Order: sequence, then structure tokens, then C-alpha cells
Amino acid sequence: NPPARIRPATPADAEAMRAVYNHAVAHTTASLDTEPRSADAQALWMERHAFDPYPAFVADADGTVAGWASLSPYNPKPGYRATAENSLYVHPEWRGRGVGGALLDHLLADAPSRGIVTVVALITAENDVSLALHRRRGFVDAGLLRRVGRKFDRWVDVALLQWHAPG
Repeated sequence: NPPARIRPATPADAEAMRAVYNHAVAHTTASLDTEPRSADAQALWMERHAFDPYPAFVADADGTVAGWASLSPYNPKPGYRATAENSLYVHPEWRGRGVGGALLDHLLADAPSRGIVTVVALITAENDVSLALHRRRGFVDAGLLRRVGRKFDRWVDVALLQWHAPG
């Protein structure tokens, strides 16, 4: 049994999603944002992820947002339309319980129906859990970007991974 039901994110999820994200911003290099996301910025983010081809999904554990995942434009140029970048964040209390895998599985199964055939993931090189999860789901290493991020007063390398829809 999956640990939570995966469903499209709704405006009612915005604050819980923002809390999960802001925890990662404050405590990890999973995001290279350095300031918490404001409620207004979250509302705008929700608007941008409320339609094709860039959805957002939540893992709903009996009304609690256990995590969320989304697709975003990889590059705004029209030739990149079939490629998206994914984001995936799990509430600290739900880590290690299959939520991230369930979200990523759903996101990848859904992507081709939106015309997305390639998903790229930019993951800090020290984020072993996320790297392993993505590799288990068929992402392959496409490169390592050295010293491209800075957080917590230190340089951060970012791994570039990619996944292609079957077919």
C-alpha cells in the first residue's frame, strides 16, 4: 500500500506545500533558495503549476501533505517544450517511508500525457538520498556542475540527471 494518496495539488495545499519547501530551504541544500518562500510567491507558484504541461502533485496522508512534486519548464525556448525539470520535497516526518518514490513514480507516469518526454533533475551532489531515488527510477547521470551553487557559506556541486519516457 502506498503511504499516501497522490493527487493534483490544489490552492488549499499551498500553505502546507510552502512549509515543506521552506523547511528544505532553511535546513538543506535540496533547494538552493536561501530565503523562505513567501505566501505571495507560493500563490504565484501554484498558479504556474495549475495547468498543462507543468503540474504539481501532493502526497495526501489523511489530509496531511506528506510531500509534493512538480514539473517546471527546463528552458523557456520553444524547442525545449518536451523537456521539463522536476522538483520533489518530502515532509521531514515522512522521509524514508516511500513518499518520495510514490510522488516521483506518479510524476513520471503522468509526464508523457502532457507531451513531456524528457525530465531533468538538478540535485546537489551531496544529496545522496535524492540521487539514489532518481537513479532507481531510471534517471541517468548527465554531468556534474562544479561550484555552481552557494549556500550555508560554501560552494555546492550540482548533479544533472535525465530521464526519458519509454518509446
